[in-house]
Amino acid sequence: MKYGVLMHKTTMNLGDDIQAYASAQFLPHVDYLVERENIDSFQSEDNEPVGVIMSAWWMWQKWNWPPAECIVPKLVSMHMNNYTIYRKASPIQDEWLQGIGGDFFRANGPVGCRDQTTLDFFTERGFDCYFSGCITLTLPKQKKTKDAGTYVCLVDLKPELEAAAREWLKDSGLEIRVMTHHCDYRKSDATMEERFAAVEDTLTQYQNARFVVTRRLHVSLPCLAMETPVLSIVNMNDAGNTSRWAPYYNWVHNVADKDFIAGNIDFDYNSPPANKNEHLPTREALTKSIQQFIEETKDSTLPIAEVKKTAYTEEEARRWQNELMHWTLEKWLHQNRGLLEERNKFKKKAATLEKRLKKENGGALPEEIAKIRKLEKQLEDVTLKDWARAYRNRHKKK
Repeated sequence: MKYGVLMHKTTMNLGDDIQAYASAQFLPHVDYLVERENIDSFQSEDNEPVGVIMSAWWMWQKWNWPPAECIVPKLVSMHMNNYTIYRKASPIQDEWLQGIGGDFFRANGPVGCRDQTTLDFFTERGFDCYFSGCITLTLPKQKKTKDAGTYVCLVDLKPELEAAAREWLKDSGLEIRVMTHHCDYRKSDATMEERFAAVEDTLTQYQNARFVVTRRLHVSLPCLAMETPVLSIVNMNDAGNTSRWAPYYNWVHNVADKDFIAGNIDFDYNSPPANKNEHLPTREALTKSIQQFIEETKDSTLPIAEVKKTAYTEEEARRWQNELMHWTLEKWLHQNRGLLEERNKFKKKAATLEKRLKKENGGALPEEIAKIRKLEKQLEDVTLKDWARAYRNRHKKK
């Protein structure tokens, strides 16, 4: 069988490529790159079966489902993105699972979930699922370097956290390396090899650090895998953190933002504590599960018709998908008409208020103007432009 690696071609987060790198390590060979957000449009040569480890953040555009017929999936380490239009995702909630989209999971299950929120999502909808953990927990150790143990990595810390870290470490004698997972592949032609080289360079720096301080999940979990001491700064009162960090938060040495800034840090930088071992059973089970998938598929020469587990045809899948896309467009247009009307109302209110303030006081009331401008900006952030362009382009293919 041929194999493909999931990539988010236009990612701005190195964590996506770290997950792809972790997935690729299991494959006997990489024959295809599969674009995550367009997995339904993927085409293999002569529709040959392509094994894909489905570990990723799914999915901003929920109408791009189910995957192409030739995809032979291993459903592990999946995170479901339930953001809607207020976070610039689609307005779809679980409609993409109410039909053929759900049949895909039922036929290829159980679904291995990366986090508790995703596990709850599938459980509440009656799907066979389990907690598989994140694929980055299976990363191998990287090479040792001459400067091992002489520096600490601060990864994507807010300015106030970085300042607190520098104050904390000022007498440690350690080099401080400020690093980030922010990247921009939106207009890049970098190859998979080039992007994976960037991943290896980053992981190698983490591997050889005395320890790592970060707020990012896909820094903390690779450090667990590579046995690099890591201190995670995470505010678990933030719903966005809770949805992705449970149960990992208790697997790492952690501290809340306010405590770190206040210097309440129970972590000895001279002799950093070893990581906890709660992740090891999950790492072992996930590794064995993926290795079994490879072992069962690697020598297969069967055509996709004899390999796939779903009963629907490719034509039926795309017809269902097209109906979902039309439904999405109608719903989105309806919601945006209301949002545009509300935006125009605030714009008129702002213009009237500013005119009155200028006339009466020769100035403005900062609180009122700031409030109106903030609401206006939030509404302007919601746009149909990008989605409509994607819809038109995809519709031309049908």
